[in-house]
Amino acid sequence: MSEPKHPGSIQYIDGKTQQVTQTVNVSEVPANLRFAETPEGLVPVVKVVAHQEGNQRIIREYGPEGQFLRSTVQVRPPSR
Repeated sequence: MSEPKHPGSIQYIDGKTQQVTQTVNVSEVPANLRFAETPEGLVPVVKVVAHQEGNQRIIREYGPEGQFLRSTVQVRPPSR
């Protein structure tokens, strides 16, 4: 499957404040994070929103038309 054209950058946003924390050129992002596989094919990721809740970090990725693409939950291991 060929990759569609990417708009060129990905915005990283703090989920609590909704402020852009970083805008990264897509050439600086690993290939597997540039696009999301959907039933319609590959869609460019253009916005990543990270929200911290306790020991969990929830990451949501969105496409160029604002469509939700995927989410990931990271859990911090308990302190020893």
